Amino acid sequence: EIVGAFGVAPQFLVTQLAQGDRYFMDELRQHFPAHAAEVARLCVAASATLPRPLREELHAERHHRAASLAETATRPERAGEARDLRYWLDALFLSPRWNLVGSAAVFALVLFIVFGVSAWLDSVTAARLAAWASAWQPQSTGGIVGRAMADGLIGLVGIVVPYMIPLVMLLVALEQSGVMARIAFAVDRGFHRIGLHGDVALPFLLGLGCNVPAISALARGGRGRERVAAALLITFVPCSARSALVLALAGKYLGGLAVAAIFAAAMIVIALLGKLLKTRETLAGPGVVLEIPPYARPKVRVLLRETWSRTQDIVTIVLPLLVGGSVVLALLNHFGADVYINAALTPVTAWWLGLPLVLGVPILFGVLRKELSLLMLYQAFGSFEIMQFLDPIQLLTLLLFLTFYVPCVSTFAVMLKLFGRRTALNSVLLSLGVALAAAGAARLTLLGAQALAR
Repeated sequence: EIVGAFGVAPQFLVTQLAQGDRYFMDELRQHFPAHAAEVARLCVAASATLPRPLREELHAERHHRAASLAETATRPERAGEARDLRYWLDALFLSPRWNLVGSAAVFALVLFIVFGVSAWLDSVTAARLAAWASAWQPQSTGGIVGRAMADGLIGLVGIVVPYMIPLVMLLVALEQSGVMARIAFAVDRGFHRIGLHGDVALPFLLGLGCNVPAISALARGGRGRERVAAALLITFVPCSARSALVLALAGKYLGGLAVAAIFAAAMIVIALLGKLLKTRETLAGPGVVLEIPPYARPKVRVLLRETWSRTQDIVTIVLPLLVGGSVVLALLNHFGADVYINAALTPVTAWWLGLPLVLGVPILFGVLRKELSLLMLYQAFGSFEIMQFLDPIQLLTLLLFLTFYVPCVSTFAVMLKLFGRRTALNSVLLSLGVALAAAGAARLTLLGAQALAR
């Protein structure tokens, strides 16, 4: 129970308590007061039986082990000795001056996969399936249910094949090769400023493709409260679906500056929320020892096994929710309930966000998948030229809201299983609050600036 609460290795916890580390002893007294007194008594008893005080014995043992490890792992460099690729990679990744350059190169690789390879895979899988299904326009209730189930399955293919599988394979390959540990070392200082450690860097990068594998990676490698905080923050990373929405609308109608502003807003929100979570409770703790393993070639069998292990939950968890949600929303639309949904969402859409009433259902469809909101926008307006119905301020407000809006059902389902109901519901409430605050504040600011300009 105590080891689970601290979220560290048992040997490390015992060592820190034995030497009277202030952080660990304070936490033990606060959460396990009865055990704190027993630990103090055992430390005094151990000191009485040793030739030196327990703290000095631990200090001497630590230095002895460090010296032994150094002798085992290092050797003097010989004059004229050839330096291989591993040497130069370490000179890049572990250099205080150049390590961020190496990390940026890996980030660029991830972005290439997200917006290059994944886009191509999507065009030859989910996009073709969607085009095939678009010709099916049933009118009966049974046909509507069948079409909704097909849409749910196509949505699952659109998550798993283009984004989840390539990104998870990349994550596993970087872990096996030893690059991921070096990236964590390079960005550790920056993540410390928002109460996290550098080993969450790659899950954040995976979130650019899909939040589902990013949260799964956190659940496997995170620690305690920091793991929960990182999962909450990752839901604000613009995934490929949200990025596609922003690029399709802001890029076409508002220009590159608006696109950059929306992505910058996402970074600012993540930084501010990280700071807020850090002030509410200590997340990063006293620090983490990052192991830097030797470089190695990824093994295909291990790569495939780990990829399947990390993606199999998508079939058992996300599939029923995605298909079921599609069926429910399709039936609501079929029986004319969309009118009542739009009316119920009037305080949000019309009063606070200043959007047309017909956008209630498209916003609601964003819970399933963000790109569905784009499709529903076209359906709601009956046109692909939405600027006939929205002004630039309304469009920017809508995009900001959808960028921070509730995580899609896939992300919610994975978070529900891996982190529990409380964290999943907190994520929904937090993202909804941030979306309303950010979009509303942007709208009021732009309207004020527009009024002053007149």
